[in-house]
Amino acid sequence: MATIETLMNDEPTVHQDAAFYAARRTMTWQRSTISPRLRLLLWSLRLYVVLMLAVVAIALARLLQ
Repeated sequence: MATIETLMNDEPTVHQDAAFYAARRTMTWQRSTISPRLRLLLWSLRLYVVLMLAVVAIALARLLQ
């Protein structure tokens, strides 16, 4: 890992670290396949979150009236 001394001395390890992190950040991650049961669970959780947001919005609207 680069320290302040290596940054000030401009050692080659700084450039190697930067190249390594840039290459790691640009790697493409493939999506893993998920089962239909897990997909159903995730969609139901999304719907639950949206419904709860609506409940909170309605409660806040009633509170402010």
